[in-house]
Amino acid sequence: MEKTRNAVFRFLLFCLSSGLFGSYDAACQYTEYAQTVIDTLCSEKFHGRGYDRWGDRHAAEYIRDELFKAGINAPGNGYFQYFTIPVNTFPGKVKLKINDHPLIPGRDFLIDPASPRYKGLLDSSRFGIPKGKLTFGISSQVARMPYVNLKPDGYPGSADKVWIRIRNRYQSSHETQNVIGTVPGTEYPDSFLVFTAHYDHLGLMGRNTFFPGANDNASGVAMVLSLARYFKEHPLRCSLVFIFFSAEELGLLGSEHFAENSLIRLPAVKFLVNLDLVGTGSEGITVVNATEFPGQYGKLCRINDSSHFVNEVKSRSAACVSDHCPFFRRGIPCFFIYTNGGIAAYHDLDDRPETLPLTAFDGLTNLLIEFYSKF
Repeated sequence: MEKTRNAVFRFLLFCLSSGLFGSYDAACQYTEYAQTVIDTLCSEKFHGRGYDRWGDRHAAEYIRDELFKAGINAPGNGYFQYFTIPVNTFPGKVKLKINDHPLIPGRDFLIDPASPRYKGLLDSSRFGIPKGKLTFGISSQVARMPYVNLKPDGYPGSADKVWIRIRNRYQSSHETQNVIGTVPGTEYPDSFLVFTAHYDHLGLMGRNTFFPGANDNASGVAMVLSLARYFKEHPLRCSLVFIFFSAEELGLLGSEHFAENSLIRLPAVKFLVNLDLVGTGSEGITVVNATEFPGQYGKLCRINDSSHFVNEVKSRSAACVSDHCPFFRRGIPCFFIYTNGGIAAYHDLDDRPETLPLTAFDGLTNLLIEFYSKF
């Protein structure tokens, strides 16, 4: 108990000494706003933030509106950077029966994301039973035949007769968009500190089944929006850039497009922090690229050692697993940060707002504010 009181006291001292207190709620507490963002992005209106029923466009417009309301500038010709992608989608019927027993989409079975339109019986070679949980994905291609993953205990008896109906929609050139906002620097407006997060998710698997994507990655979007709102009121010497990528789930396509067609000078980027899967945190955070940039990793650890924002800051080597990667490959110093502990929901129906604890959300947000404030 005494240790907890001391940690709270040090946190309050930090808020006071850093000038973070306009009011406690406005400056040192972010979860209330984050919860609203996450609830909104994960709602049925956004259709899993995929590429049918304009789920990605609705999400991008919501992010744009939040940036506008906060007074965040749009670079160049507006907040959106458009590009096109190929994607296979499932806005129509997806039904499956085993021995005439109907199964629940997303719970009892998942189709392979490259599956084509199909109606009829499936040969046993076209379905499998994974050892772990069912995990969905998204594909830019269409296979010749469908494939189905079945939940081991999701049907009675043996799978002697598997009947399926799939209605896919392949879009060879779907227009999507990255969303960008900026806060000009007070002394060095042509130098940049960047925060990024992807807003897309897996979309629909049938008319009534969508994947909410609360931790992946409505949580990252909520954190970058929270940081944008803070730095609008507390600008730094360098300019701040906030980028929300589309098409991460298709293979980092949005971040690759931005890196290849950057709206800012990439050599002028002093540092980039990518946030993906930041809705938990009982076991601290992991910093990808910590070994590549030991000086900045050491600074992050020293800040946390002093203020105890998160339980632990873990080091991880380079890994091309999120939207920092296209920038890292171009020589931009960057971290990818995710939280540890808590729920294990990922690419499934259970990654929803009501299961997301946001344990380290405030702490990580304040850690990143302090980290960038020291550049």
